[in-house]
Amino acid sequence: MTFGGIIAILVAIWIYRTAIEQKTGNVFYWVAGSFVVFLAVQFLSIEFNGMIIDMFDTDISSEYDNAGGLKAVENSDRAGLESGTGGTLIGIFFELFTWVLPFFVVAILRQLFMLKQSFNFMGLFGGIKEMFISIKNSFKTTA
Repeated sequence: MTFGGIIAILVAIWIYRTAIEQKTGNVFYWVAGSFVVFLAVQFLSIEFNGMIIDMFDTDISSEYDNAGGLKAVENSDRAGLESGTGGTLIGIFFELFTWVLPFFVVAILRQLFMLKQSFNFMGLFGGIKEMFISIKNSFKTTA
């Protein structure tokens, strides 16, 4: 969640800079809207990940395991979905999915509605480099 919050703040800065440069008006509405969209899509992607993981849970018994006293559901390995190298890669994918999908949704909304441009994949990332340069330059001090 921490990285998702950092990415959400960077997206808000990116939208703010775009709104100022393009003189779209209602700058803070664009920033607040993009932030809310980012968090909503992130929440939905987390829920979607949970649904996918629960789909592969084959043990629906609520009886107790004789050995450990735990519920059998809590003791299952979800049909091998979370075990081994494949489980590691799936875990990494599920974690990155919750950051990448909201970014792309906000980038598409920025391009189509804020900038009123036709969809162009490379146009989705316009202004990101300049944002990082301005953040870097903000740490410089004048002597």
